[in-house]
Amino acid sequence: MTDVHLLDKTEVWIRGVRLTAADLPAIARTAATVLSLPPTRVFVTDVRDDHVVLDVLVPRVRLADVAGKQAALLTALGALPGVQVAREASVHSEGVLGVIGAPAGEVPIILREARRIDEGIRAYASKRVAVVSTGTEMLDGRVRDTNLEVAREMLGGVGYEVTSGGTVGDDERAIAGRVALLGGEGHGVVITTGGVGCEDKDRTIEALALLDPGLATAVLARYRVGQGRHVKDAVRIAVARVGWGIAVALPGPTHEVRLALPVLIDGLRGQLAPHDLVEAIARPLRGTLPHHA
Repeated sequence: MTDVHLLDKTEVWIRGVRLTAADLPAIARTAATVLSLPPTRVFVTDVRDDHVVLDVLVPRVRLADVAGKQAALLTALGALPGVQVAREASVHSEGVLGVIGAPAGEVPIILREARRIDEGIRAYASKRVAVVSTGTEMLDGRVRDTNLEVAREMLGGVGYEVTSGGTVGDDERAIAGRVALLGGEGHGVVITTGGVGCEDKDRTIEALALLDPGLATAVLARYRVGQGRHVKDAVRIAVARVGWGIAVALPGPTHEVRLALPVLIDGLRGQLAPHDLVEAIARPLRGTLPHHA
């Protein structure tokens, strides 16, 4: 099903509506129900003599849930106490949500065209890779990042467009924000390197979990908590879903990135699910780390 981004155009005007002691939260909940939106993310933000303004506080909607829903929305609102809907009432928005008011006969055409555009964007994005280096030692220049060079060599050599996603310190919200931004900019694959270990500064897996709580992880090595600087029991890599694409958390050492990338390339070609992909990447990496009980 085609999801579309609202691009900050989140207001919906319902014209031809008059209210008399109406329950505004009920109006918002009713609109959310008709449009298959979370009831806690739709609000009435303005009421005038002849119209009501709603604000939809979600970044994306499913086009099929909102296109052509004007009649259903007006009927549902008109059934509420204190809400009078005129015969000429209509629904408008300056953005994507304007499709609510589309004539029913045009909805199949809108959805078909949206799917065509969506497929084209996904195909384009799937070949765009951004590499994010994590770690304070990278951020302050103590260590030179060679992982971007390796990614350009290996992924670029098989047709991917590889760009730098920049360097981020050991801060899970900063990492998550950078990954989300890159995914939103049309990178179908975001690779992070570093921050997957057992120390308290290693926050990359936690960062991706903020974006995808159901992310797939694989253990590379286990350690005893409290041994040395270990505050976590395992070194893990991960694959998370981010928007249309995925984020892949790899270790920082370049020789491990070299081991992982051919498997990642094969997995992308085979369209492996995140769980299968992360496990495939983990296999050649497990032999590079010592295990401790």
